[in-house]
Amino acid sequence: MKKRYAVIAGIAIAIPFGTALSISQATAAETASASWATMDADADGSLSPEEVAGTPWEAKFDEMDKNGDGKVDKDEFQRYMKDMQSSQESEEQ
Repeated sequence: MKKRYAVIAGIAIAIPFGTALSISQATAAETASASWATMDADADGSLSPEEVAGTPWEAKFDEMDKNGDGKVDKDEFQRYMKDMQSSQESEEQ
């Protein structure tokens, strides 16, 4: 099993790779939820191009809008986040 090492208060400890990944996934999920809540300004349950204008998501809007209806619902957003995370994980291996 791969291990990652963390230095805490000057002491190096080994953290199993799976544990570090779980923490990373939890953080990503929290970040995605926070991003969604912040971006869905009108709280209608979907993102419009205007709501993501000026954010890093603006360039990814069409890619996230899987059904092409001109808005990104929470399921499309979460699916995009999972796909992006899976892609990053496969690049790391």
